[in-house]
Amino acid sequence: MNMKKIISIILCVSVACSSAVCVSADGGNVNEYDNTVQTALTAETTDVESLLKNMTARSISVIETSTGKSLFSKNNTEKLSVSHFAKLMTLLIAAESIDSGDLSLKDTVTVSEYANSMQGSQIWLDKGEKISVEELVKSITVGNANDACVALAERIAGSEEKFVQIMNERAKNLKMCDTHFEDCTGINEKSVSTADDIAKLCSELLKYKNMKEYLTTWSDTVRGGKTELVNLNRLVRSYKGISGMKACGSEKTGNCIAATAQRGDMSVCVVLLGCKTSEDRDSEVKKLLDMSFDSFEIFTPDVSEEFLSDIIVTNGETNHVKAVLDGKVKVVIPRGASWSVEMETERAESLPAPVNKGDSAGKLVCKLADDIIITADLKADDCVKKMNMKCGMKKLIYNLLNL
Repeated sequence: MNMKKIISIILCVSVACSSAVCVSADGGNVNEYDNTVQTALTAETTDVESLLKNMTARSISVIETSTGKSLFSKNNTEKLSVSHFAKLMTLLIAAESIDSGDLSLKDTVTVSEYANSMQGSQIWLDKGEKISVEELVKSITVGNANDACVALAERIAGSEEKFVQIMNERAKNLKMCDTHFEDCTGINEKSVSTADDIAKLCSELLKYKNMKEYLTTWSDTVRGGKTELVNLNRLVRSYKGISGMKACGSEKTGNCIAATAQRGDMSVCVVLLGCKTSEDRDSEVKKLLDMSFDSFEIFTPDVSEEFLSDIIVTNGETNHVKAVLDGKVKVVIPRGASWSVEMETERAESLPAPVNKGDSAGKLVCKLADDIIITADLKADDCVKKMNMKCGMKKLIYNLLNL
């Protein structure tokens, strides 16, 4: 049975049981599988392209964050004014600084005149006011505060200008190819990005668990209770498994949201840019999250201990070498399709010395309806030198003594 038929059956069952609508994606590295999955829309399923087209969001990107695979998209590479999503990069750099020990949530920041001058969303910081890094983080994650964002950027890099250089370099490292920052807040309309790039940014920020508490907070206060913060991302108090990120709106881009959620092994990020209203934004992001979890699952092959056991080395200074899998061993598949995945393994009985780290010792291949979805090499995880005369004599004596 080919992939198209399998997906058709699974999607029909999904629609009948939960009214879910989906297109498919994978986590493998074989183009044939990607092409088959992306074209597997049938007459029996709702036309997903029409559904996405009818959503008010101007740009849509939905990915599974642990694999980076696209699940749904619409105009996902269109460059738009980034708005408050620039603050997600500010938070990522702050999270990395905290993780490295260069910054602490307990550190005190003195507010500059420039930070005090920020307009738009703010917590009304005074020039010379002292505030903790943790309160600045809260003000950015929950309140979208521009003054707090600049104060944090200045604390990390000395000036916003230097910080923006760090932001653009980090975006380059993350292969956010269509992103450019002019400021750390997103006020400047020349700060641009795409739904795809923002999804990459969210996926990276998810790695820093110290940010989750703040990204999922509904309301809080800072400055000794003088300033109340309320999160525009309403999903933090209503959606099962929510793990972040940020909702915002601007006259230039419209209503936007980046939302991440985790259920089981699967983590999904939905980015919507340019929704007509906040109600449309909230409705559409929930629908896309539900569709993702209803339609897909993570498949990880259940590899036997025997396959991963040490490999015999002949004529070596040691008799065995540890074996490891090198390659992607996690993939997104249509929900319910795991029963039809076929796994093939090859493993060398032994390796002749000398053995170098990374030498091939076998292969794992997983197929779904004759399409390869996972390939991973079994490799030596260490080096083993060839046995010389001296080593051979030692081994012989040792073996004789243990007879």
